[in-house]
Amino acid sequence: MSDAVKNDTTPGENEPLNKYEALTILYLQKQELTGMSPEEVVGRYIEVHDRIKKEFAHQKEVRRRRLNPLPL
Repeated sequence: MSDAVKNDTTPGENEPLNKYEALTILYLQKQELTGMSPEEVVGRYIEVHDRIKKEFAHQKEVRRRRLNPLPL
C-alpha cells in the first residue's frame, strides 16, 4: 500500500508551497470567505494566484529596467 493511501493524502500534498501558492493562501486567509461555495473559493484562489504571479513578473521587469536602463 502506498504512503499516500496509508496517510489519506494525495500525491504531492506534502510538498512545500511555492511563493505564489503561499502568498495566495495568506491573502485568502485574510478575506471573508464565509458563505462562499467551494467552487467560488477555488475560483477566487485561481484569480488571486494569477494576479500574484503577474505582479511578480511586473516587479521583476521593473527591477531589470532599473538596473539596465535603455540607452537614450
